[in-house]
Amino acid sequence: MKPAVLLFYALGGLIFLQLLSGGLRVFGFIDESTHISLGFITLFLAIITLVAAALTKPRYRPAISMAVILVVLIVIQGLIGFSFLDDNGNVVANSSGIIFVHFANALIIYGLAISSVFMAMRWSKMTAPPTPSKQA
Repeated sequence: MKPAVLLFYALGGLIFLQLLSGGLRVFGFIDESTHISLGFITLFLAIITLVAAALTKPRYRPAISMAVILVVLIVIQGLIGFSFLDDNGNVVANSSGIIFVHFANALIIYGLAISSVFMAMRWSKMTAPPTPSKQA
């Protein structure tokens, strides 16, 4: 099995945990440092998944495209998340609109992650095209 396929599976699971930690943060069960740390781990794994998908031969463009979109959306998610925290890590007052966008983007990322897991399943079942043999 291709390492990139396994990374897409792991990334899908990690994004689910990140979404879960966001919900736990909203209801006060965990502090924001756990959610933020898991976010950085998610970004790191998304970048590794992108590199693995880009280096796998033969290239599978849907995998590379999904990995690029995931990395971009996760970076945007982090920027949105940090935009409503003050210098002490507390939520800034009147930031409910930004929090809504943060949550909506999280759902988009999660949907794309689930889609990428199913794409990886199809990718793992593909066979490499036959190489033409040279006849002398």
